[in-house]
Amino acid sequence: MYISKILLKNFRSFKGKHTIELTKGINFFVGNNNCGKTTIFRAIEFIQSGKNIEEYITKGIDNEPVSVELEFSGNDIPDIINYESNGLKKYQEYIINDNGNFRIRILRSSEITSTTQRGKTSLMDIRQIRVYNPKSGKYENPTGIDKTISALFDAQFVYSDLRNEDFQDFGKTKIMGKILNNIMAEFQKEKDENGDITTWGKFKEAHSNTFGDKGFLSTLHEIEQSLSDTLTNQYGDCSVSFNFSLPDLDSFLKNGSIILFENGISTSVSQKGTGMQRALALSLIQVYAGIKKNERSLEKPILFFIDEPETFLHPEAQRRLIQSLNTLAGTSQIFITTHSPYLLKFFNKNRNKLFVFYKNGLSSEIRDGEDLNLFNKISPTWGEINYYAFGVLSVEFHDELYGLLQTKAIDESQKNYSEESFNEWLKRKGNLEEQEYIRLNKDSTTSVQQRVLPVKIRNIIHHPENSNNSYNEEDLKKSTQYLIDIFNNLNKPSV
Repeated sequence: MYISKILLKNFRSFKGKHTIELTKGINFFVGNNNCGKTTIFRAIEFIQSGKNIEEYITKGIDNEPVSVELEFSGNDIPDIINYESNGLKKYQEYIINDNGNFRIRILRSSEITSTTQRGKTSLMDIRQIRVYNPKSGKYENPTGIDKTISALFDAQFVYSDLRNEDFQDFGKTKIMGKILNNIMAEFQKEKDENGDITTWGKFKEAHSNTFGDKGFLSTLHEIEQSLSDTLTNQYGDCSVSFNFSLPDLDSFLKNGSIILFENGISTSVSQKGTGMQRALALSLIQVYAGIKKNERSLEKPILFFIDEPETFLHPEAQRRLIQSLNTLAGTSQIFITTHSPYLLKFFNKNRNKLFVFYKNGLSSEIRDGEDLNLFNKISPTWGEINYYAFGVLSVEFHDELYGLLQTKAIDESQKNYSEESFNEWLKRKGNLEEQEYIRLNKDSTTSVQQRVLPVKIRNIIHHPENSNNSYNEEDLKKSTQYLIDIFNNLNKPSV
């Protein structure tokens, strides 16, 4: 089960309605600062617990309703909903079945609406989670559904500039608790494979001796008798006894903590700064990825929201992290905001999805990465992503565009394979002026040629041994735009 769609309405910097269709693997959010990337993370938090509209309104349209809707998809939805340990039975009648494609839609909105359920009409506002009923075609709020929304999915957030205390929690709904879960099941066996009593078995025995009839309970008989006599005298025949049962292992784990040792000094991670807490969170995710590899479970999914994972990581560490995340994406949906050109080198359109965030005036907008399709099957390329997401020029993108247009020119005529003919083709298609290019001949002499700027820059890039020519960033920018314009003109529909 994963989030297949997010629908925003006047949420923070997103004015009006916006729909984001997601992949169940890794979703990359790219773009400049303050374009709304982490706002998507806030939308998930809003669904989970957001009830103060002041935190989520869009400036300038303060009186307009704010809402976030999530659509969950997955063939495993019925199994997860009906799994006894998940406590999600209330969602059964809200499963949408489209010929075996299962979905659930949940909504939180500041808009006040009414619903009639079981003959009773009630109002719903920002405090209630609403669930779409496919039978009635309306959103409803089943009794207590807000309390079970946290049972539908777990979300783990790693922010670049905030402390990440959530990853220090040993509760069974947290990642640390889930890492320990399988070990706990094995540890709680009372006897090992040889029939010998285990450490847990000895602990249970010690607990019974300490708090049982021969231990602490034996000191309480007088209090038990006194309470029993008082109850019997005042309320009728009754007796009292105390019981101190063995706590669940979860209760012990909740008191756990993580200690870091640096230079011989031990410190609780809770006392460490943002950087170390973030490093621990990312390390836990990588360990969790190894544990969950190829594992299938009916437990509710964990969704990971990671803000700028490249922070403080050198390129090799980024490579190892993205490898772990790709492994984890087999069982958990992942959302990443990033500015890292290096991290984006590992983008794979068959397993990942890309969203480019940008500002249109004061409002945030999103461009689906599938729109970046200059190079068909291999798009979006690393150079393409960086150019359109961050406005970053690169020789890689220039080379990609050059090769793309050269292929189109050769499709028109095989003679365009030669540099001189292709130069003329570009000159004609783009109405480009030629410049002087000094060619280095095989006998080390030079000759002057006339070439359009894209061909000149391409030759400078591919022939670093020739130091007779140069270009600057402005030249690269102009040449890149020339190539894009020619491509767009070639693909304009004929009238």
